[in-house]
Amino acid sequence: MQDVCNIKQLIENYSDMILRIAYQHTGNMHDAEDIAQEVFLSIMKKDMKGFSKEHEKSYIIRTTINKCKSLHRKSKKLDVVYLDEIYKNPNEPVFSANERNILSVILTLDSKYRDALYLHYYEGYKASEIAKILRTTTGNVTSLLKRGREKLKKLLEEDYYE
Repeated sequence: MQDVCNIKQLIENYSDMILRIAYQHTGNMHDAEDIAQEVFLSIMKKDMKGFSKEHEKSYIIRTTINKCKSLHRKSKKLDVVYLDEIYKNPNEPVFSANERNILSVILTLDSKYRDALYLHYYEGYKASEIAKILRTTTGNVTSLLKRGREKLKKLLEEDYYE
């Protein structure tokens, strides 16, 4: 069990990142906030004292992605459809106007590309670090980034010429 000071520090350090990752997965700020709470509840139960900063951050990212996937599975079972999923119009304050424009296009990509692109460009991870977080190979991440950029470029060009 984590001590209160450590939890406060983790919240200060990672809450924005968790919200951005969760929002990018769900497209819904309410779900993103719920996921952030679940992530911090999980962290409170985990003894992270021996974790390095890099391990701590990658553990939190992995936990966030897993919670998002879990919510997605639950919503499929319940046959839930969010309006945000239909319109994909992120106008939440965690992103700048330019980030919202690009993010709205990224949200249309498959989750495998979204995760890789987000972790690389928004969180600044290298392919090898993303591979560890997503539990895949560095070569696979490089391919995901390349294909994701190609798809993103094509979508942005289509959007620009419309």
